[in-house]
Amino acid sequence: MRYRKNKMLSVFKVLSIIFLVIAVFTVVWLRASVTSLEYNLSTLEKIKTEALRDQKTLVAQKASLLALTRVDKIDLAGSGFSFPERKRVVYVKGVDVKGPYKASYSTQ
Repeated sequence: MRYRKNKMLSVFKVLSIIFLVIAVFTVVWLRASVTSLEYNLSTLEKIKTEALRDQKTLVAQKASLLALTRVDKIDLAGSGFSFPERKRVVYVKGVDVKGPYKASYSTQ
């Protein structure tokens, strides 16, 4: 009977040592995984801040390009645009037509 107790005790010792080794490796693996995730998160945060900075820069550039003061400074005559003379302005009246529109090639 004493032999069985010693055998059970030695088996228990071996199993407890194996369990302890597995537990230590599990804790080390989990810690390494957490550290790796922290590095990935840090990298993604840097990318996010760079993207936000780029977005703000682009919004500022868009605002400066669309500013009316910039449009006023552009030489419209050199680009083919000019302000029309009063005689060349044609005003079109809006007419509500109930029915299909008619078009013709007559020169009347």
